[in-house]
Amino acid sequence: MSFRRSALLLSVFIAAACERGKAPPPVDTSALHAAHVADSAALASSTTKNWDAGAGPVLLVAAASPAQAIVIPPDSARAAEQLAGIPHPASVTLFGRNGSVQTAELPGVVDTAVCAVAPLNASPPPKAWSVGFIGGAVSPLALDSIESLRGDSAALAVEMTRLASALPNDPAGRFAGLPFVIRSMWRFTIPSGPQVVVATFIRQINQEATPLQERTLIVGERAPKDSTFTAGYSERSYGQEETIESRDVLAAVLIGSSRTPSLILAHDYGDATAYGLVERGDGGRWRSRWLSASRRCPASGTLDSR
Repeated sequence: MSFRRSALLLSVFIAAACERGKAPPPVDTSALHAAHVADSAALASSTTKNWDAGAGPVLLVAAASPAQAIVIPPDSARAAEQLAGIPHPASVTLFGRNGSVQTAELPGVVDTAVCAVAPLNASPPPKAWSVGFIGGAVSPLALDSIESLRGDSAALAVEMTRLASALPNDPAGRFAGLPFVIRSMWRFTIPSGPQVVVATFIRQINQEATPLQERTLIVGERAPKDSTFTAGYSERSYGQEETIESRDVLAAVLIGSSRTPSLILAHDYGDATAYGLVERGDGGRWRSRWLSASRRCPASGTLDSR
């Protein structure tokens, strides 16, 4: 993490701590109870067969170079069949977190049995991107990062911290009362709908031998005329600092003819990564629809972080 980003996250955390002293509005507990709360064990048992066909046959994720894509087949049991079914060549659409769109051609897939990687051809060559699709009906939603929120960052940090603090603690209560530190925060707006903020938090127990962490991802949304956010979805995991599952938002998109608002997430387990699709249903309730099998793919060096 860069010094600039670390300083910014620290300043947001301090601002949030100061704001908490001003007695923020109470949590809307009725909305919070409707939110889906998932842990890593529950997600690990999710089927890989629930991929939204409206997003095309596979998910593409940025690899070590913008001219390469990691190809994620939706169903691990049929991975070879799904990779073989990709057209050669295939036209692909690449999205950046900021809503940018690029096109390229994927001539073929090299499946190493560890990670399927595909070259991308375009003139000029692709610039940094986050996720891509082959066919389907997908359009991007531009994400604003914590760095670009500026004056809004402290207020949003307070709101999201309020929601995170109302989630149940771990069964042993080890992290109860510990401060939340914001790791990342992204904001976007659903067309003719609410504003959505996705935030990730860390709480840590500083034990010398085995430091323990709690990592939380929470999705909050606010209707255009509302002043406070309600929780729509969360995931939380616990474990040692070196191996705990962490999550990152790769993109926000609209999928299919119904233009379903959806999030593409990366689940990092330390030595492997899986990718998930979380979609918004009726009443502002988000749910985990799909989680890929975890694979030991090279870490991305070009992910669009804007």
